Amino acid sequence: MPQRSGLLAGWVVAQPGWELWLVDSEGNVESLDKALRYQREDIVELFRAQFGQHTVDAGFVMPWPFPLMPGAVLRLVAYHRETAQAFEAVRGTPEEVSSDPEGYARWAFTVPTPAEKFDERLNRWEGALIEELLVERRAYFDASGTEPEVQVLGTPPSDPTLSLIIPLYNRWDFLEHQLLAFSRDPELLESTEILYVVDDPRILTAISNEVENLHQLYNVPFKLIWGHRNRGFSGANNLGVSISRGRQVLLLNSDAFPTSPGWANHLSQLLDAHPEYGMLGARLLNPEGGMQHAGMVFFYSSSWQVWLNKHPLAGLDPQFDMVPDGVEVAEKPAVTGACVIMSRELFDSVGGLDEGYLIGDFEDSDLCLKVIAGGHKVGYAPGVELVHLERQSFSSLGDTSFRTLVVRFNAWRHTQRWGEQIKSVMQRFG
Repeated sequence: MPQRSGLLAGWVVAQPGWELWLVDSEGNVESLDKALRYQREDIVELFRAQFGQHTVDAGFVMPWPFPLMPGAVLRLVAYHRETAQAFEAVRGTPEEVSSDPEGYARWAFTVPTPAEKFDERLNRWEGALIEELLVERRAYFDASGTEPEVQVLGTPPSDPTLSLIIPLYNRWDFLEHQLLAFSRDPELLESTEILYVVDDPRILTAISNEVENLHQLYNVPFKLIWGHRNRGFSGANNLGVSISRGRQVLLLNSDAFPTSPGWANHLSQLLDAHPEYGMLGARLLNPEGGMQHAGMVFFYSSSWQVWLNKHPLAGLDPQFDMVPDGVEVAEKPAVTGACVIMSRELFDSVGGLDEGYLIGDFEDSDLCLKVIAGGHKVGYAPGVELVHLERQSFSSLGDTSFRTLVVRFNAWRHTQRWGEQIKSVMQRFG
């Protein structure tokens, strides 16, 4: 990244006694001893006969901490201290990469590193770098001061109890199915304002051309919000909440559909009736009827060295949900952000959703942990059911390997922030 820093990767094999140094056009020097080294089987096969065990860990990746200008040259220099021999082994001109956090990640994550070494990259330099890029991007857009565009369809409730926030990314066709369900729910229409947040410039024109027809067809009042850029799950929800007027906010994914009327008002009433709970999640079902979400737990991955989120009853029939009869709210370590309700006051007091995660994942459990840290419980309401198609918007985010590494970065960041509290929470839940 011009005038900032860079990333170096490659392979090298050397006999004992040779030191390897990297030198740039400005005279900055770094020892290759600082690199993260890893095994390259192809290099072992090529050079085992000549170099034997010295082919072990031939691959390397490391940060270049010095700023480079376009056209700069980097050289790998070999030096033998005993004989005072030195020569230039290779030189190259750096390729300029994006300083946008997602753009950088799409490039950097293609630089090969064995799965077991990826967390070392994050711990040593890359995690902090991506976090820094995310902070800078948000600060830049916050400073622009561009007001979001708000289109009002119909007449929303003048004094809503509840604000329903629904981000739209990649796909917007589910909106019609939700409007159909909402049109059959008079309690919801009476007490709830509905806010759709367009979080993808690619769908803006198509949805803008259709919303008026959809409103006339289903007679459901709603607001369409455009924030002038893709903000991600956290940013889109935060934008929607900032415009909302309800005493409570209910975050809902665009691919989640209620199974019966009255669901939103039921959640609202449960939240009021159980003030010890800062937030409540619903039971989410797969389309075939098996449970997808009945609360979340955390488990530690020793291979990734991070805490991950898990849905313990996923795939099972709802009859296996072990909530005792008559219990309307069960305490859980966390709930999913696909459908979660909390008071507007609490949402604001904990700072809303954290926008420091890359693309998606872990923002909801991060919010749960902030709520717990504030002295509140996190609850699950099994009597409120929705069908959730899950991750329909993620199909456009790249191949599986890229998405996996995004999850690993987010899990790393989540663990850095909450690891000790997660241990405490899980000990309490046994």
